[in-house]
Amino acid sequence: MKLLVDVGNSRLKWARLGATGPLAPGGVFAHAQVALGDALAREWRDLADIEAVHVASVVEPAREDELAAIVRERFGLGAQFARSPAAALGVRNAYAQPARLGVDRFLAMVAAQAAAPRLQVLASVGTALTIDALAADGEHLGGLIVPSPLLMRRAVIAATARVELRAEGRYRDWPASTDDGVYSGALQAAAGAIERFRAALAKRCGAPAALLLGGGGSDELAPLLPAAQRVHDLVLQGLAHWARSAPA
Repeated sequence: MKLLVDVGNSRLKWARLGATGPLAPGGVFAHAQVALGDALAREWRDLADIEAVHVASVVEPAREDELAAIVRERFGLGAQFARSPAAALGVRNAYAQPARLGVDRFLAMVAAQAAAPRLQVLASVGTALTIDALAADGEHLGGLIVPSPLLMRRAVIAATARVELRAEGRYRDWPASTDDGVYSGALQAAAGAIERFRAALAKRCGAPAALLLGGGGSDELAPLLPAAQRVHDLVLQGLAHWARSAPA
């Protein structure tokens, strides 16, 4: 049994991968403000027979070192951190310096390409909103990094003297309060970035592009993107392909 770990900026997700079959569900928790060792001791208390630990991480090296030490103490194994390559598993990285592409984005494209090779846009709403274009042959055509709607709302509040939210806003086509205006504006900005990127890709390639929408913040954005296919755990799914391809 292999243990797969996806460490995002805000959340840590994990799952188990057997020799055959799909991912076995694991757990998810917000890791940024918690004692990682205590949290993982609870999360992993029933795990046994782990033969390898594969990690997709976008956090700082010190946090990775902390996780590696926990894995070593708990399982007696070295954590294997995936890094974005120039090409692997049917996907070719657009970055001139391949490792600069977040490994979460690379692995999500691996999962999407494995599931359905086609012209597609992958939008993931986490701490940031990432938007990537993937051709049917697996070529990564580039992507955007945009503040998520939550970050946009926080930025407006932090950077303006007279914007003070009284309550969580609601989405309105024509907002008539500051609360609703900030909330609706952030969602429209994010949805607009995705739609504009998708339209530009269709124009470039002369064909419509499928739209995949995932990430922990995707629920509030989904109603504005009715054409989107909702996807879950693409990073872990891509990491599963990575782990299966790793040397024994």
